[in-house]
Amino acid sequence: MTRQREKPVLCLTFDNMGEAHNVFLEKSATPDFADPAILVGYPNILNLLAKYDLKATFFVEGWSALHYGDVVESIQRGGHEIGLHGWIHEIFADLPQRTARQFVNDGVQTLKLRGVSPAGFRAPGGKIGPFGLQILAETGFSYDSSVDTAMPDETTTDPGDYAGDGPTRSPEGLIRIPWQWFMIDAIHYVLAENGLRNPDDLAAFWSMVLRNVADRRGFVTMINHAHITGVDAARLAALEKVIAHALDLGFEIMPCRQAIDGY
Repeated sequence: MTRQREKPVLCLTFDNMGEAHNVFLEKSATPDFADPAILVGYPNILNLLAKYDLKATFFVEGWSALHYGDVVESIQRGGHEIGLHGWIHEIFADLPQRTARQFVNDGVQTLKLRGVSPAGFRAPGGKIGPFGLQILAETGFSYDSSVDTAMPDETTTDPGDYAGDGPTRSPEGLIRIPWQWFMIDAIHYVLAENGLRNPDDLAAFWSMVLRNVADRRGFVTMINHAHITGVDAARLAALEKVIAHALDLGFEIMPCRQAIDGY
């Protein structure tokens, strides 16, 4: 069951950190501290959030938390939430059950070494898979922000009558914070065959989505990445335009931990 709020809600989230995915792809074995996403992307995003006095959720891989402690600390200093994003940005839904459990447990323990007790999880690759929710419930997570559908080859560039998704509770007792593939920067800028590659076009599209959601006081989740939006001035400006538009429309912009209150 979803709950109607007095105002529309934008759940603002950021995924991935550093070389974790390249480790999974066997393209790398060690962290790259000169990575523009680390040196430029995260500071840019954190400065943007501070400019508007906003808090967000950053989903971080356990391996990344192990190696990029300074970045994790900078996120914490900003008052933002940190959730778990797998271990090395593996394709979580394809893991055997024992490996999935190991990666979740190792990620949680590594975050705890950084002073973070994660309440939430987002599966790298997007899909939660057949074992994920039960593992998360047994591990003590409060919520999951993954989906049950694979990334499409093409994405919608017309929201139609989409007016958002609300959190629900799974049979395992987890609150689920849904999202749509078309609300991810990587889908448009990199992955989908028909993605909106121009930042102004994406800003206009997302603003149209927000207007639909605002009209019905709905709930929508947005996902961006430091290595995609944070390092590019035009993309960062487009994200700021969308955030400013959301505030003009009366949205409450919040991290996941706040968004699950009352569910």
